[in-house]
Amino acid sequence: MQSNKYVKHPRNILEECREERSKFTRWNDAVLEWIANNVLGSIIFFDLAIIVPLLAIPAPDYIKAIVIILSSNWIQLWALFALQHTQKKADEAREAKADADHEALTHIANQLDKLLNNH
Repeated sequence: MQSNKYVKHPRNILEECREERSKFTRWNDAVLEWIANNVLGSIIFFDLAIIVPLLAIPAPDYIKAIVIILSSNWIQLWALFALQHTQKKADEAREAKADADHEALTHIANQLDKLLNNH
């Protein structure tokens, strides 16, 4: 589709914002996204958070205490990243809608330009 100088695509705006961030922040965002998508948001790690405390039942009390503290925090971390992953999916749906809106607005703007240039 032919672009229009008056209609800016949301993806371009987001890319400009990302480029303004420092290299470290961009790298950090990429690493966190990979971890959230591929590690912490997986059902395997959720299962481990349930199984590991069960394995500690025959262990001494101090080991049980450490495992309980770590596993309770782990479940909170897992839930946080799982919720963030769900939010990412919703963001992707909104981005798809933004793409469709952009195409529609660009088409309208191009048609108006043609009408104005013919008169």
